[in-house]
Amino acid sequence: MSLYLTCRVRIGNLEFSKISAFEAESTWKNLGDTATLKLYGFVQVLPPDDQATDESATIAGKLVKVEDLVKVGDAVEVRLGYDGELRTEFSGYVAEIKLTIPFELRLEDEFFHLKRTPVNRAWKDTTLRKLLAELVPTVQLSSTVPQLHIDSFRADRTTVAGVINKLKENYLVCAYFRAGRLFVGLPYTEFSSTSNIDGASSYYHFQQNVVDDDLTYKRKEDVLIKAKVVAIHRNGKKTTVPGVGDVDGEERTITLRTETTDKAELTRMAQVELAKYKYDGYRGTLTGFGVPFVLHSGTADLHDGLHPQRDGRYLVDSVKTSFGPSGFRRVVELGKRANS
Repeated sequence: MSLYLTCRVRIGNLEFSKISAFEAESTWKNLGDTATLKLYGFVQVLPPDDQATDESATIAGKLVKVEDLVKVGDAVEVRLGYDGELRTEFSGYVAEIKLTIPFELRLEDEFFHLKRTPVNRAWKDTTLRKLLAELVPTVQLSSTVPQLHIDSFRADRTTVAGVINKLKENYLVCAYFRAGRLFVGLPYTEFSSTSNIDGASSYYHFQQNVVDDDLTYKRKEDVLIKAKVVAIHRNGKKTTVPGVGDVDGEERTITLRTETTDKAELTRMAQVELAKYKYDGYRGTLTGFGVPFVLHSGTADLHDGLHPQRDGRYLVDSVKTSFGPSGFRRVVELGKRANS
């Protein structure tokens, strides 16, 4: 059975049912999702109804260059699928126009506005939650983010995006947009184990719906990790313990939310966290079709009919989506193994 690629793209008041190519990247590590949309260079436009004539009603519309109709800031919605069953893959704005062949647009989600909203002020005696709520009124905070106290914070000649990125760096949280709302919290905490949101969980069978993979299967005893431990306290202060774990291991940062400042206790707590990264399982990426739909920060269940002992559930770090003449694909980057 053959499936036909179908799409519907809106840019401002324009609508397209054929595109040259589309690529998007979504990850909890970045504040905004980005995409590239390639279009054919001309669009057929009919005169508006109030200017229609008997002659114009019987002839084809005029061909107009897309570059003359599209401008930076135009709202964009990209819907993709098979056989007319479409799903919204990207909502955002035109961030850049490239006069190439084919015509190319660089897109950004709600991050587009945060990059263009200036901030020049200071805060004193506030909390992380209050500060974020003032910056972005539609902020959606994870319940896992404590009421961290901030003695003072200054933002000089920057943007809302710049402030949020600084807060991410200072307090080791992630921040990203989902369906137009800003999520701020600890990585992988957006969805609960019982979430029924489409894309929060996905299933891949290596012999059925995995097109390709760049995965490496490792035993836990072969995984070496060296961590810097950063404990963040409710008053916003930090205690740091360097060099926990394997001397020659891959470097990571372990974030702890605790009131203890005892470095021996923090080391013990960090070792418990490090053990979660030492597991028998896959590291890397896999490539699937447009279905299933996958969201970063969700989970991917992997099944191997030839090696069932390698079955497992993994957290999703990022998803790269592509659509065009070569097909509809998703490249899924796996994070650490999830608790069953």
